[in-house]
Amino acid sequence: MNAGDHIYIHVPFCSGKCAYCAFYSERFTPDLCDSYLDALEKELTLRFAGSEPEPKTIYIGGGTPSILDPQRLKRLLAIIKTYAQTHNTEEWTVEANPGTLSSAKIRILLDAGVNRISLGAQSFDDVVLKHIGRRHNVADTVEAVNILRQHGITNIGLDMIACLPGVAEQTWLTSLEQAVSLGPKHISVYGLTIEPGSKFGHLLAEGKMQKPDDQQTLNALSTAIEILNNNSYNRYEISNYSRTGFECAHNTSCWRGEDYIGFGPAASSRSRHRRWTNESDLNNYCKKLLTSELPPRSEETVDAETDITERLIFAFRLAEGVDLASFQSKSSSINEWRKEALTHLMHEELVSFDKERWCLTEKGKPFADLVAERLIRLSQGQSTGERSTVRAD
Repeated sequence: MNAGDHIYIHVPFCSGKCAYCAFYSERFTPDLCDSYLDALEKELTLRFAGSEPEPKTIYIGGGTPSILDPQRLKRLLAIIKTYAQTHNTEEWTVEANPGTLSSAKIRILLDAGVNRISLGAQSFDDVVLKHIGRRHNVADTVEAVNILRQHGITNIGLDMIACLPGVAEQTWLTSLEQAVSLGPKHISVYGLTIEPGSKFGHLLAEGKMQKPDDQQTLNALSTAIEILNNNSYNRYEISNYSRTGFECAHNTSCWRGEDYIGFGPAASSRSRHRRWTNESDLNNYCKKLLTSELPPRSEETVDAETDITERLIFAFRLAEGVDLASFQSKSSSINEWRKEALTHLMHEELVSFDKERWCLTEKGKPFADLVAERLIRLSQGQSTGERSTVRAD
């Protein structure tokens, strides 16, 4: 595995903060963006000194990468192409928000080699969008999809959020139907997670908002499964659906246990048993790199047991499941206790086994976190013979 096969660039700029968001971001200003681009170029120089990777996938996320003006967007893409040979890159994704794309920006993306756009639609109800702090409306999403297609970008994904506070079941159903009607190649459906530090997190802590219960969340996700499956979207990962052949290659590679390298403040990387995350501070990021030093970051090296357990947990998110023999060749040996743990989970009907592959069952998919917890616990306690039971009822 080569971390340079999969490159992630974090663009930390947004026009504001959504009510559910706790990700690191800064308000966009031209001067701040120029400093970021200078620092990003230096980080790429330091990381790839003496080498020129040929990434299979590139993913530019944020933040809102599409908030950059044409001049700075062009520079961002040029910096990446300076340090990476992109002529054989299979998938180059850029995240965008409706209302931030223009013909000029799309032409710049196409000229660089970008071939996939992930749009943050979140909902197809203007009242809901305003409530959660989005700065676009439904018409903006429709226009964004249309203008992308007019310029030849057809590999379009839409992000949706299930079980937002106060959203009736019919409103959610209508949003899903409108998303499908636009015919995107990919739809992501994320159950709302209320994070500390977000506006929703503060409202919840103050008792001013009620968190949707587990059954409401399961109902909303079940509705999504039904609607999307009935419209030829395959659920290839717990939260992701696509038309055949349009799975997100970048994210799928990470779920399969492949390494990746991230650039920008708050970006994470993984290379064999090493992983690191840049500090979520744009000023410190720029300050350090402009002295030709790598940015402040947290680092750790994990042992072989932890490494393979974590990679297995990610792989279980995929509908294709896990081939233990393949994992053994990639990382470390598969101990008998791990097979025993999976057998216990199979008896509980949370996982299934067929032709060398282990997969989450339909019953197990809503409890993927519990399956992960079980594997982690056994990884930590297997040397003492510790066993426990996960209940999914």
